[in-house]
Amino acid sequence: MRPVRNDTQPTPTAAGRPEQDARRALVGRILVDVALPLLVYYALRALGADVLAATLAAGAVPAANAALVAARSRRIDVAGLVVVSLFLAGGALSVVTGDARLLYVKDGWLTGLLGAWVLLSLAMKRPFMLHLGTAIATAKVGDAGAAAWQRRWTDDPVFRRRLRLVSVVVGVVLMLDAVVRVAIASVIDLDAVATLTNVQYVVMLAGLLSWFFWYTARHGLRA
Repeated sequence: MRPVRNDTQPTPTAAGRPEQDARRALVGRILVDVALPLLVYYALRALGADVLAATLAAGAVPAANAALVAARSRRIDVAGLVVVSLFLAGGALSVVTGDARLLYVKDGWLTGLLGAWVLLSLAMKRPFMLHLGTAIATAKVGDAGAAAWQRRWTDDPVFRRRLRLVSVVVGVVLMLDAVVRVAIASVIDLDAVATLTNVQYVVMLAGLLSWFFWYTARHGLRA
């Protein structure tokens, strides 16, 4: 007899698609938030622009991308709104004070605020990572997937403990990232700050995501 195909089972290609999409998103994020701003900064410096002008132009790249993504999706992107708001605030302060370092310090403010929010949400009934998992489950599976994710939080104490651990690690790493960013922006020569902060960002993000994907896969915490 010819075997009956069960179309409800994911194919290897479909199963691997979320991982591929995550890698593409990470590569795109690094290109837009790191590689392109560095290229703009050093190109303008080579053309004779001062540090403040080059820094403003380089910082405008990820801010403009966040605004463009929000305009295309026709919905409010909270993360993108924060990026644009911090860039405008940091840019205004930098122009008024003439200090380009404020544009780099604001990156520390962003990751620090996010890390603080992740940690503070642990005191709430439903922490940040639970909401993030629910959003991912909804995007991947739909309302049924989101409901299943919520039930695991309600019914499984081991799941709750592990998800809280993920929240602690993510929050602490983001807070440490903020401290390092502010320190680099405050004491390092400005022409080196652009490279050092971006290298530090890539190392932090790669390390955090590597642990995150390993731990969530090992302990069944994928939404």
